[in-house]
Amino acid sequence: MSSSPSGQDTLIRSALSAVDAAASRPSPANRFNIDREGPAKRAVKLRALQQQFQKLNEYCDEAAAEIRASLERSSG
Repeated sequence: MSSSPSGQDTLIRSALSAVDAAASRPSPANRFNIDREGPAKRAVKLRALQQQFQKLNEYCDEAAAEIRASLERSSG
């Protein structure tokens, strides 16, 4: 049996490399698969952060009010 001519070898190699390239890309289904839990999880985290910042802001307001009152007592 003789080996295939050079043109056929090149054609087969290019076809195999095209198949390899296609196999390494994500499928359309995977590429457009949307993580539906992601936004809900981020929303929960953002609400928790908002509550923490609100508590911190209230604490800072109270501390600033106490400092002002202390300064007014000491200067009065």
